[in-house]
Amino acid sequence: MFRDKLNEENQRKESVAEAIQTVEKNKGSHTSGFEAFMRARGDSVSSFGVDDIINQFGVVKGSYDEVQLPKIKAYEVNHTVGKKVVIGHEKEALRVEAKKIASTLQWGEVLVSVRVAPMNGHDIYEEQMSFITSNYASGSDMHKGSMLNPRKGVFENNTNESNEHCKIPGSDCLATVVKVGAGVKSLSEGDWVIPYVPNLGTWRTLAVWKEKDLIKIPKELTSENHCAMMREMSVAYRLLEDFGALKPGDAVILNAGTSLIATVVCQLASMLKMRPILVCRAHPGFEKTVKWLKSLGAIEVFKDEGDLSAELEEKRLFAKPRLALDGVGGISAVRLAETLHQGCPLIVYACASGRAATFPWHHWVGKGLIVRGFSLRNWMKENKKKTPKMMETLAKLVNANKIVVEYTEYELSTEFDEALDHACEKHRKTKILLKITDIGSTVDQNDK
Repeated sequence: MFRDKLNEENQRKESVAEAIQTVEKNKGSHTSGFEAFMRARGDSVSSFGVDDIINQFGVVKGSYDEVQLPKIKAYEVNHTVGKKVVIGHEKEALRVEAKKIASTLQWGEVLVSVRVAPMNGHDIYEEQMSFITSNYASGSDMHKGSMLNPRKGVFENNTNESNEHCKIPGSDCLATVVKVGAGVKSLSEGDWVIPYVPNLGTWRTLAVWKEKDLIKIPKELTSENHCAMMREMSVAYRLLEDFGALKPGDAVILNAGTSLIATVVCQLASMLKMRPILVCRAHPGFEKTVKWLKSLGAIEVFKDEGDLSAELEEKRLFAKPRLALDGVGGISAVRLAETLHQGCPLIVYACASGRAATFPWHHWVGKGLIVRGFSLRNWMKENKKKTPKMMETLAKLVNANKIVVEYTEYELSTEFDEALDHACEKHRKTKILLKITDIGSTVDQNDK
């Protein structure tokens, strides 16, 4: 009896063991189970490695060999001491100066030679605002009793701005890597790069920037000039690609009609058999502007005033736009919203007026208005693998003359004043580019 019971217990134990093995076999190993758990968590779980620690806390000096740089005075645009950047008098406050570059490259830094830098309107405006902000911060009486202009930081200003970054204007450029510091992995001498973050200060000839703040692009992508304007062209591309689910025949309406982004949107939409409608501020020579924009593919061009919805009906454009793109803000954005088909989106990508739009309640309730914001740099953070393909597509269109951008070149060191005057002109149809042919001069041994 006892022996029979012992045998039964052993058989039962073996059965339990076999059952455990069967269950484990069916559900997989502990490792595969953990990997499945991590995949199920998606983006909510992220790793924190050595590179993350270095980016957050840096590397102790002396633990690596610093790269020595030649003693050079490079050209850069700076504020004249004590001068305010006032609209119409920018030349009195901004001037080109020759200053010594850093003596060494620290961990993760590269020395770049700027080849082309666009003069964007918001770059000049940031300088105007940085002067006012600095006076408020220092307690100056110069601006007491007045309000800070709400346009501060209105164009994709989504990072912390240090005084170092605000000192030199410029957010976009094409540059060539000259030297790389310790810890640099993805860049080599001779590589073409463009800024990944805003407000690096690109109106200069040489710069020491961090590798993580730059994007490498192929040299053969397209011309230097077009590569320098790649960010704005990419904004235009994404606005059509990501919003509205548009089909051939659909209308898209956008303001700031003479801007680079608007003209590229116009050309892309026309290629896709959509119907771009551009809105611009009234100005002398408006009829010439209309002809120019229609030559780029616009089906209609309206002045940014009055009732745009009524004007569309007068033109017998009864199919309402299914996408509105706002780069101005304020009442201009409200005018766009009034033209939209019910339930269709308005996308805000900039705010040239400095005024946020306030939409009437019936837009929200009666028309089901959808308003969203868009930042290219935020998009690039989330879509790093898609960024090169997007730029390659744009470059192919530029090289095939499917996207045409009018621009005027000025040499930074000798023609900056003329370039600044031209960049500040209202209603111009050309992009102003600072070309770099003279980077500076070697430092005299007696120069301290």
